[in-house]
Amino acid sequence: MLESALLKTHFDVIPFGIYVVDVATYEVVFLNRHSRENLGPAEGGKCYKVVYDNDAPCLHCRIPELLTPDGLPNGRTAVYDLYNERDERWAQIQEKAMGWPDGRVVKYAIAVDISELKETQNRLAEAHAELAIRNKDLAGQNTLLRQNMDLREHVDRIARHDLKAPLSALIGLPQVLLENYDLPPEAAHIVSLMEQAAHSMLDMLNQSLVLYRLETGDFVLSPRPVDLVDLAMRTCSRLSSMPMARGRKLHAALAGGPVPAGARVEVPGDDLLLGPMLQNLVVNGLEASPEGGDVEVDVVVGEENVALVVRNQGEVPAAIRDRMFDKYVTLGKRSGTGLGAYSAALAAKAHGGTIELDAGVPGRTAVIVTLPRGGAAL
Repeated sequence: MLESALLKTHFDVIPFGIYVVDVATYEVVFLNRHSRENLGPAEGGKCYKVVYDNDAPCLHCRIPELLTPDGLPNGRTAVYDLYNERDERWAQIQEKAMGWPDGRVVKYAIAVDISELKETQNRLAEAHAELAIRNKDLAGQNTLLRQNMDLREHVDRIARHDLKAPLSALIGLPQVLLENYDLPPEAAHIVSLMEQAAHSMLDMLNQSLVLYRLETGDFVLSPRPVDLVDLAMRTCSRLSSMPMARGRKLHAALAGGPVPAGARVEVPGDDLLLGPMLQNLVVNGLEASPEGGDVEVDVVVGEENVALVVRNQGEVPAAIRDRMFDKYVTLGKRSGTGLGAYSAALAAKAHGGTIELDAGVPGRTAVIVTLPRGGAAL
């Protein structure tokens, strides 16, 4: 009796449900305190009735697995999860046969409530299933998006090709009119504006193709020596004759001073990419500069880098300074597309360089492109 009392005492302090069953009769021999609180004083009843509210031994009963052919404990432990419809709870059950102090062979079962764990597992499974469905939908949308992008690029290529031919006429005919006809000053001005607009449109067409290659990562830099002094002087010379430069001063400089004859500053790069980049920045400077203002393209040589600095009078609106090099950002320019500074930033990046805006001096603006003298780390 003492041995039985000690065993029951130990079972009572365990904070999980424990019940002991006679393996021969299914009679409940003992319930610990936790089980008595849930099942009531059910000793003497049949375990399948007391625990599961069944009228016959349970189909999942593991007693045969715990006994030898002679009906003695075989030392094995059965562990399994089970949903009990009686209380609608999940439990992890651990069962083992043993000898009871009164001589009977019994099994003891420890039932740990894992309902919350099962609920969490179910929610995770549902979340995974929903995520899989969303991933499938997203993959379909991505495929459609790629198809639409391919279609757009195809249409863009056709449009660029078809537009270039009539644009060539629009660019050439104004010069014919200006050189061969004595146009009144106002008419000549209008014709010049037409020529400028045609050049701008052609630049936009060519730029859109380069932009696409830079944005998609298809552009492969094939660096060759590019003389930045020559590039700066050629750009200034060409744009000085354009109507947008009228009434403004545009010149190249080397380290802030005059450019000595024969001066050269070379970096590895792509002239066809750096040329439009510098042109876009100078055009922005001319458009922002007031009548009588000065625009300077300065080549500044450092130990490891070369800086192309475009300085002009006028200020970039404060509202767009932080986003100046983002796509389609423009403000206060009637014909602005918001692509000039953006494409310049892409060109600088393609060369392993950087671009930044210096608006620290009131009334003035500087855009600084820094290019590595040793070329891009590609």
